[in-house]
Amino acid sequence: MFALIAMSVVYWRNWGGIGALLPASGEAVFKNHEYWRLWTALFAHADLGHLASNSLGIFVLGYFLSGYFSLWFFPVAALLVGGLTNYLTLLSYDPAVKLVGISGVVYWMGAAWLILYLLLDQQRTKTQRMLRAFGVALGVFFPASAFDPSISYLAHWYGFLLGLASGAVYYFVNRKAFLKALIIEQVVEDSPSEDNLKEPRNVPPEIQKKKKERGSFWEPLLLQQHLSLEDNYQLKLDSS
Repeated sequence: MFALIAMSVVYWRNWGGIGALLPASGEAVFKNHEYWRLWTALFAHADLGHLASNSLGIFVLGYFLSGYFSLWFFPVAALLVGGLTNYLTLLSYDPAVKLVGISGVVYWMGAAWLILYLLLDQQRTKTQRMLRAFGVALGVFFPASAFDPSISYLAHWYGFLLGLASGAVYYFVNRKAFLKALIIEQVVEDSPSEDNLKEPRNVPPEIQKKKKERGSFWEPLLLQQHLSLEDNYQLKLDSS
């Protein structure tokens, strides 16, 4: 957040001529090979309104992405993809057009969050997840004003597509860890309440022995759902 504000002020004031080095254009990047502009352009903004809208998206979505996933996903991957978004956008623009702002990254973050939500929320049906995602997408991605030629909608589009792809790749790379977390969460949610933890009377000696080994009467029942087939079979034999 501080970097966005500081770099935008530098761009507006053009202190020491540094502001002129921030925006990206086809001429500067492809002809002059000033590739750093693909990333410095992310931190410069056209005006205060442009900065405020992007800062809000970065703060909210960044909080969730870094908190639920990792700092590698945000901000590291987000900034890398931001440069790629600018690169793809400039390919379609006139070489003299200058590009500033981190809107493409905001759309990347929103799309990545949506696809990860669709893949991870196993407690709802696919229809429910799609409806929820569609509602959030309307609020996040729908333009707040009429068409504005100064806004790079192409950067938004590339950011959105790359966000969907990045979120899907991140999910499948970490699929085992995610599924393991979902199983643990399901065990916690499905575990009996304290009122139901009283042992039934006339417990067979075999079950009492298993209780002492495991430390809890209910624990074998929970473990039986998540152990391997071989362990499940052995557990059933011990409890029979």
